[in-house]
Amino acid sequence: MQNVEHVIISCAGLGSRLGLNKPKCLVEIGGRALIDYQLDLLKDIPDIRIVVGFMEEELIEHVRSIHPNVTFIRNPDYRTTTNAYSLYLASAMLKEPFLIVDGDLLIDRQSFHDFVRHIDGSCSLIGITPSKTEEAVFVLLDDENRVTGFRRQPRTDYEWSGIAYLKDITIHREGKYVFSEIEPHLPVKAEVIKCFEIDTPEDMDVAIRGFKTLGY
Repeated sequence: MQNVEHVIISCAGLGSRLGLNKPKCLVEIGGRALIDYQLDLLKDIPDIRIVVGFMEEELIEHVRSIHPNVTFIRNPDYRTTTNAYSLYLASAMLKEPFLIVDGDLLIDRQSFHDFVRHIDGSCSLIGITPSKTEEAVFVLLDDENRVTGFRRQPRTDYEWSGIAYLKDITIHREGKYVFSEIEPHLPVKAEVIKCFEIDTPEDMDVAIRGFKTLGY
């Protein structure tokens, strides 16, 4: 993918709210795991890094069966840390911009490719998606479609998607949330991307209903 050399997929978490006792990226919709769809979308990126933790051996075995050229980064503290720490582990030695993707996302194919086409390598780009729940991290936008803030409430039309291209943004070891690591660099250009986060059984139901609209 032009201008994207590195991608980090965060797959270390427990996924306890979903209650399936498996990494969320291995949840199946339409007969395939979420990580399968993501790796298809990312197949042209030369450096794919997946952060693993919970049930890491099962995840590594699954990924290696479909994409042998992936680098795995272990987060042994996955029970007590957040995605920001996982991203820190995977990006600490990177000096170049990188794409980040949460492993619990079902992403529309065309929407993702449109997002990547808007990456020109000169600045960061945040993926935002139409708001679907009351528990999301909502985004504030200015008239130039730039993210100017994140907040939990009140709700806005768009929420943080868990997808972003980061240039000159360092993820710190002590960072709590990914969006809070981005906040000091706002405003940042945004592009809308259609995707479904699968964090709860209710999210799963929404994603299953929306699957046929995703171009797979």
